[in-house]
Formats: sequence, C-alpha cells, structure tokens
Amino acid sequence: MQMDAPVTAKRRANRALMAWLTLAVLLLFSIAAPLNQFKVPPIMPVLMDALGIAIGGAGWLMSVYAVTGLILALPAGIIFQKAGPRVTGLLAGGSIIIGAVLGALSPGTSALLASRVIEGAGTSFMAVLAPAIIAQWFVARRRGTAMGIWAIWVPVGTVMMLLIAPVLVQTAGWRAVWWFGALYALVVTALYLAFVRPAPPAEPADGAAPDDDVGVDAALPAGGVTSGQVMRNRNIWLLAAAFAAFNAAGVGMGTFMPTFLVSQHGLTLQAAALVSSISTLIILFSAPAGGVLSDRIGSRKKPYLVGFAAALVLMPLTGVLSMTGLIILMIASGLVMGVIPTNIFAAAVEATGDPRQGGAAMAVIMVGQNAGMLLGPIVFGTLVQSAGWPAAFASLAAMMALGLLAGWLAKVR
Repeated sequence: MQMDAPVTAKRRANRALMAWLTLAVLLLFSIAAPLNQFKVPPIMPVLMDALGIAIGGAGWLMSVYAVTGLILALPAGIIFQKAGPRVTGLLAGGSIIIGAVLGALSPGTSALLASRVIEGAGTSFMAVLAPAIIAQWFVARRRGTAMGIWAIWVPVGTVMMLLIAPVLVQTAGWRAVWWFGALYALVVTALYLAFVRPAPPAEPADGAAPDDDVGVDAALPAGGVTSGQVMRNRNIWLLAAAFAAFNAAGVGMGTFMPTFLVSQHGLTLQAAALVSSISTLIILFSAPAGGVLSDRIGSRKKPYLVGFAAALVLMPLTGVLSMTGLIILMIASGLVMGVIPTNIFAAAVEATGDPRQGGAAMAVIMVGQNAGMLLGPIVFGTLVQSAGWPAAFASLAAMMALGLLAGWLAKVR
C-alpha cells in the first residue's frame, strides 16, 4: 500500500488541477450570458432613437430576455440531469450565438425582441449547468468559495459591456455590439466543449485527507435524491423567491441606470456607463469574499440576509443623491449585494442533500431569477414614465423587503 502512495497523490493533484481549470473555463463560458444580456442598458438611448421606442417600452428589450428563461428554467434542469453537461453546454452556447447573430441582422424591433428570446434560452441553460458542475467538483467545505468565484460571471459580463458597448456603438453602430457578443460566445463555447468534463467519482479509500479541497463528497445519500424531490423542496423555492426579488430590483435599476445618469445628471453615454459599472466592479470582490466568509462561519443564510437588509436601505436613495453621494452609495451597494447570489446558489445546492442534484436545484433558482428579470425592468420603466425617477427607485425597497422575508423563511445552513 505504501508503494501506491505516490500514484495516489499524483492522481489527487491532477483532480485538484482539473477542478480549478473547470471552474475557470466555466466562468469564462458563463460570462457570455450576462455579456449579451446587458448589452442593452449602456446603449439604450441609442436604441430608443434607432428603433423609435419610448422609455417604458424600452424595458421590454431586457424583460423579454427572461421570458424564455422563465419557461425553460425547470426543463433546463431536467435536460441537464438527463443529457449531461456536454449537450447542455452546447444548447447554452449555441442559443446565445444564434440569438446574437439574428439580433445583429434584425431589420426592426420585433425581430430584435425575438432574438432576445433565443438568447434568453441560452442563459437559462447556462445558469443551471455551471453551478451544478461546480457542486460536483468541490466538496461542501470549499463549495462557497468556488461558488463565490463563479458568481462574478454576471458582474464581469455586465462591466465588459458597460465599457465596450459605448465605444463600439460610436465607432460602428449598435449592431457591432451584437456581433461582438456573438463572437465572444462562439470562442468560449469552443473552450467549454474542449475542457469541461464531469467530476470523477470520489475515492474514499485512497488515503485522502479529510480536509481536501476538491472532489465529490464521499458521504452521499445511499439511494440518492430524485429531481422530483428537489422540485418539491419548500426551502429551495423560498430561495428562488428571494432571488426573484434580488433580480427584479438589481436588473430593474441596472437597465435604466445609464439612461438616468444621461437624462438627470447630464453625463455622456460613456461616462454614464462608467459610473454605472462602479457597483458591479465592487461585486467582483464582494461575491468571492461572501463565499469565503460563508465557508468560514459555516452559514449561507446570515450573509445573504445581511445583504438584503443593507440593500433595502441603500438602493432607494439612488434617485435623490448628488453625483458624489451616488458614487459613494454605489460602492456601498456593491459591497453588500455581492454576497447574495453567492450564498443563495450554494444554499440551494446544499438544500437538496445531494450535490448530484445541483442542476435541479439551480433550475428552481432560475425560475426566480428569470421571473425577477422579467418583471423588474417593466415595473421600473413604467414607474419612471408614470411617476418619475424617485418613485421608481423607491419601489426597490419593497422588492428587497420581499427578498429578505423569503430568505429568512428558508431553512438552510
């Protein structure tokens, strides 16, 4: 047995390397979804002029993205469990590529909206497969950290478009933004298909230390947990409701933030996009930190509840502050908002009792995400048009209060 020790150590080192490589590729792949989803907000004034739509109707360019995601969320989880990560990844990347190309070629508003629906289908598959694969590669005591790193997929994709889209639209028109999104999705889909594989089975008898960072949990339910049991899990649905509120507030405000800064503070399109990216840039650090913190304290619930409570107070102030106060507020918001998705993702997977059912758990969470993304921009845009900017920002407090309540009722670690 002693002679096998070097072989065993090498095998475990290779598995650790593959776990972190898989996480890196999944992050790059996942970024394709928010990068394409959030190409609308930084150039919305241009799109409104080019397509001849009012600010209330412009919200549909974001909301319609979530329609297919909402419809496909649960089927996407089932498809992942049945077809596996390779087929699901091809569906995710392929839908985004096709949708972005059709959008770039669209002759008018109707065709552009239809292309956004196709892109939304890809995001639905993306959001299910990535956390499910991560849950299989990383054991529970390190899962929060891994999920925290992956959770920056949305802020990274959002910031990329906030910075790149205004430049592209000024040099080559709004269609160039769509072509860029299609090209990025094509490249990372190829990376995903080349490098991402299912996690190897656990090796409880190979002499592994009890605090190994990666690998499938050895102690899994003997009979397993079924997808049906996950779909009926009350706690996962409560987490989905909390995540719906989070996305309704965040995406609703984020969709119109550049337009608000242009129309109310007199900023240029590029300056507005830069200021809008502040919170998102901070989340690049707070999301992983939230995962590390939850691993350290052994709780997913406490960090996300603190995040909801703080955001409830901060977000409504956005519409009444000066530019200096607004920048300070956005920094503070980024610090507290980042811990919410990280810990909801980890809590949902762990609530199943079996990380192999991570895809089913994330499908439920994606129902909440897409419901929030669908309603948030519509509600926010309608309020801006009918009651003004301060009323629209004030509505965010009610959304976050609902998220706080749902998250508090969920019985999770």
